[in-house]
Amino acid sequence: MRTKLTVFFVLLAAALSVLVITSSTSASQVHLKLNEFNAELTKAGGEKLAKRNLTLYGKVKEGSIEREGVKARFVIVDGKHELTVMHSGKTLLPDTFQDGADAGVEGNYDAQQKVFTSHKVMAKCASRYEAAGKQTSSKN
Repeated sequence: MRTKLTVFFVLLAAALSVLVITSSTSASQVHLKLNEFNAELTKAGGEKLAKRNLTLYGKVKEGSIEREGVKARFVIVDGKHELTVMHSGKTLLPDTFQDGADAGVEGNYDAQQKVFTSHKVMAKCASRYEAAGKQTSSKN
């Protein structure tokens, strides 16, 4: 009886260990600038990025935003690199999301279509924050 109980607990501990390891690696979030993402894609094993949940950062390309209800299509750029983003509409686009805004997109990359599908978009309008900074510094 004691041997069976020991075997049961050893197997239970092994199963829990496997569950923790696999869930933590698949749920981990990778944060990259667009140029870093492109560099990683060109490396050996870069196709693994397509299977991960990613957050990519870049600027919204001028004139690239196309809205279709709650969905949107746009391009983010970082230097010479560009990436088309299809926003699913699961979350609303932020008020600061506009041409030239610094943006972060969270989702998955489709390597065959070379399109990033996002379920969350974060944006910061640099001109809004720069104007606020100038007002506070002129009071001093």
